[in-house]
Amino acid sequence: MPITSQYLVKRAIYMVLSVLGVSIVGFALFRLLPGDPVELIVGPGYFAKEEMAALRAKLGLDQPIYIQYFIWLRDFLSGNFGRSFRFDLNVLDLIMDRLPATLELIIFSVIIALVVGVVTGVVSAVKPGSWADRLSQTTSFVGFAIPHFLWGIIFVVVFGAVLRVLPASGRLDMDVEVNRITGFMLIDSLLHGDLNAFVNALTHIILPGLALSMGLIAMVHRTLRSSMLDVLGEDYIFTDRMKGLSERYIIYVRALKNALMPVITIVGIQFTFLLGGSILVEKIYGWPGIGNLVFTAVQYQDLSLVQGIIMLYAIIVVLTNFVIDVIYTLVNPRVEFK
Repeated sequence: MPITSQYLVKRAIYMVLSVLGVSIVGFALFRLLPGDPVELIVGPGYFAKEEMAALRAKLGLDQPIYIQYFIWLRDFLSGNFGRSFRFDLNVLDLIMDRLPATLELIIFSVIIALVVGVVTGVVSAVKPGSWADRLSQTTSFVGFAIPHFLWGIIFVVVFGAVLRVLPASGRLDMDVEVNRITGFMLIDSLLHGDLNAFVNALTHIILPGLALSMGLIAMVHRTLRSSMLDVLGEDYIFTDRMKGLSERYIIYVRALKNALMPVITIVGIQFTFLLGGSILVEKIYGWPGIGNLVFTAVQYQDLSLVQGIIMLYAIIVVLTNFVIDVIYTLVNPRVEFK
């Protein structure tokens, strides 16, 4: 059943309330942490107490926390995310400058996970108990057991330090430049027709992309294998075989389409979790994205920047969940939303 206008209105209200709730929790949490942001900005004992108080008043930190929140909310709704204490730049401009790097890394990881996870999941389901099935299941257990950041360290040591076949930091070599169009280095290099820059960007994103995708590969594989085994046992699959339809058509069209439903859910949920997982991976690989920015913002208690990043994450999460619902209707029109 297609998505109705009533559903869209309800979902919009839920999305707004969710983002508002996250903004309240995030705002209060980071302002209750110990430490003085003003001292981190100017250094302890650098200014006199009167000057520190004046700076605190200028930044609005002398107001009660609920007054600070409503001032911030008013500015946020007007498109003003505030100014970063640490970088002395507009928060929204700073976030938008770093966001493409993080999104490119996460999307690349999801693509790797889908390709590898779907292929191995289908093979395991079609030939259960085979050596390929046993190998892929063993690998999936390892993928689940090791967290993102540890995979990142392993890949740095093995492929970056020992084998030295792939770069272990940054998005491009120092002597390679790509004029920014979208902020996605792989896309921008192709738009400029610079194949060398594309290859350079690709080699830089492989290791952090693999580090982020390992857990998701295992999850997609196991979910699809289980789903495919159930679907292949359905009566309509037996009927298709009785009709003489080709096995390839039955597996990759009839069965796979229905088996992908739980995979879509998993990928949608994990996409948002990868935002959090990318923080440590970006730090390990010196990836100039939102994750690295989070470390700096929290370290210096850059409250405006922290709040801006929290809101960005919240908006991405609610929008991702909505997109997953839309994809549901495209894959299976029988899904009903109320």
